[in-house]
Amino acid sequence: MKGTTVSDVSAIARERAALTTIADAIVAASVGRGLRVVLDCPNTHLALVDYLAQALHARGRACRCLPNKPNPDDAGGLPRDRHEPGSTIVVITSGLATETDRFAQHVNISVTAPTTRAPGGNAGYRETGGAPSGESGEPHIILDYGDPDGPVIRYMASHLTTGDGQ
Repeated sequence: MKGTTVSDVSAIARERAALTTIADAIVAASVGRGLRVVLDCPNTHLALVDYLAQALHARGRACRCLPNKPNPDDAGGLPRDRHEPGSTIVVITSGLATETDRFAQHVNISVTAPTTRAPGGNAGYRETGGAPSGESGEPHIILDYGDPDGPVIRYMASHLTTGDGQ
């Protein structure tokens, strides 16, 4: 770990804790169903998609990624007006290939990252808005990388925190 600082290790630990929480919630909410996770992720944080797929796989969900920027207006995708420039939409799916998408558990995740530096050296961040609605295709989870100590889960829909699989 030559060249790794304590703050780097702290940020890595915080990222792993956030991904553990997210993966556990997704798996609990999707018991007995297929899974479709749509991530709107800054291009600088695309490794997160692989980490989340690995975490889901470790919990018994064999996943595959569809990295070809699928149509965000399709079932379970993020609406076009929520998609940020400089980001990529990636879909992680799990379940039988013949399974119809409507029976899958849909989870939309928006990952935010620091934007440009504001005058005075303070980092500006994208707005995350209010509590999203699952019906509109807005995020069920907002993972914010703007915190200097590592990522923070800013929002998680109640059906994921209670595990009721709605």
